[in-house]
Amino acid sequence: MTNLMLNLNVLKERFSHVAHKIAEVETSITEETSTYIERVEPDHEWLQAVRQSVESTECIFVYGFAQGLAIADLLDIYPDRLLYVYEPDIIQFYKTLMNYDLRDLLNHRNLHYIAIGKEQLNSVFYMAAVHMQQTLAFVALRYYLEREMDVLREIKSKFEKFQVTYDSNLKTHQFFKEDWVRNGLYQMADMLSSISIESLKNVFPNSTAVVVASGPSLKADIDWINRLSPHALILSAGSSIQALVKHGIQPHIAVTLDGGPINGKVFLDPRTLEAPLLYASTSYYEITDRKTDHKIHAVMSNDEVSQYFMGMDKAHTVLSPTPTVTGTAIQAAVWMGARRIIMMGQDLSFPGGKFYADGVEHIDDEKVASLIEMAPHKVPNVQGSFNQASDSFIFMKDSLENLFEALPGIEFINSTRYGAVLEGTAWMPVEEAYELIRDQEFDANQVANIFKGRIDRVNHDSIHRVKEKIINTMEDLNGMKDELSVLLKKINTIRELSRSKPAKCHQTIAEIEVAWSDIVFREWFATIYEIVLPLEIAHFDQHQPLIAMEQNVIRKADLIHNHLGSLVNQIKSKIPMLKTVFEESIRRIDAINM
Repeated sequence: MTNLMLNLNVLKERFSHVAHKIAEVETSITEETSTYIERVEPDHEWLQAVRQSVESTECIFVYGFAQGLAIADLLDIYPDRLLYVYEPDIIQFYKTLMNYDLRDLLNHRNLHYIAIGKEQLNSVFYMAAVHMQQTLAFVALRYYLEREMDVLREIKSKFEKFQVTYDSNLKTHQFFKEDWVRNGLYQMADMLSSISIESLKNVFPNSTAVVVASGPSLKADIDWINRLSPHALILSAGSSIQALVKHGIQPHIAVTLDGGPINGKVFLDPRTLEAPLLYASTSYYEITDRKTDHKIHAVMSNDEVSQYFMGMDKAHTVLSPTPTVTGTAIQAAVWMGARRIIMMGQDLSFPGGKFYADGVEHIDDEKVASLIEMAPHKVPNVQGSFNQASDSFIFMKDSLENLFEALPGIEFINSTRYGAVLEGTAWMPVEEAYELIRDQEFDANQVANIFKGRIDRVNHDSIHRVKEKIINTMEDLNGMKDELSVLLKKINTIRELSRSKPAKCHQTIAEIEVAWSDIVFREWFATIYEIVLPLEIAHFDQHQPLIAMEQNVIRKADLIHNHLGSLVNQIKSKIPMLKTVFEESIRRIDAINM
């Protein structure tokens, strides 16, 4: 068997994404392709520099694999660290697999992750972000240090940005956790009996859409919306619906995304629910409950709970989450056929020391004043000066600019009169934007027509499948409760056993590992519990590789008792809540035909 086949067998087992990538490019690689060769003897000068960089950091990001010699040196020097290796040159890695038997190296327990090629960079970032305790040590092979220092700085900067996004997503999950599970399951019945955004592809071809946000600039131009309405699809994003109804304006579609109860206050006024409603599967369920008809649902790409129970493939979801509901409205408009987006009220800053447009009243004045006073940033505005901005506004701004870049062929016009400059858009006051589209026609009946004859007959097969899946999950959850109790008893014995009966302790730890695997490898477990306990599971994920590497039985027992024991108790504590949510979801599904 060739070196390549021997190495690929290991990769298929440990790093299947790398094996798949090698299979994709194998036929295009020729003998003439040049590669670089590491020197066989240890590079002591480089290793000394590495020691200064790594110090006590548990996780090491290594840029470059070469022939694996430097990687092997690092694994010898740091037997208690985790290595995350990224080789940007796929051909280099392929030829190494051909020429050397790397099975021992690739199987090394401390070689925690490998990624190759630019498409896999984010995957190694993700794995490092999951397992790093506080910081990540960056190390590059000498070859890359001498030739690609600018690239290395860029890679480190990319990881820092990735980590900010990862931490932000984790905090968002922590903030909404039970709300997201509850919202998705309570709205399951409604999603089974309403129009999906997926069914509305290109219903308004080559149209212009006006996405209205709730920033203070909206006050200056809100009267223009009625003039724009005969020429463009008007979508209100989130709380802007309050400002619109205060001025007697109804959008063609109202869009809601946020999952917390405070979002319910946005739609308390019955007039806010008169327009057709596009709601995300993670949005606050009481809004959907109060809206009786003309609803469009969107299962979000990050809502694994709804995807799981509805049997949806994530790849077939249309909308991805952004930190601002404006991003949701933009994606929906583009999916429905808009090729020009005009944005109003998207200030992403505090022009004139204001947060919201007049009429937006779901947050108290003291909280708003505090947010403005604490704003640490200044951003250029479209009038040539600067506005104060908070961290969250900067995050929203970056995400929207990324969205603009991800939607080539769409014209983005920023008509927010005093807002922040948005890269990827053309600034244009609303009066000029009006002149641009005044000859176009948009009939409001087009929106009403999507509900005529488009509401599919209730699919009883789908309803039955979803209901059965919820029932089976609830029954399995009850069974898991007993397994957790048994597992906790074992965990509670190992600290004493490690000190008095080490052989018995090793046996009990092996039993704990099997029992824990039986719990976490349930089909539904990660889907539910990574939403319900995001920080707790993230905390355990950080420590799990170190627990696996620990050889001292006393320290290993202490780590399992402290970290796994705590997580198992948390998992068990959520069972009553989940059971209640499942029962209510089933009740709502049973009520569809009533």
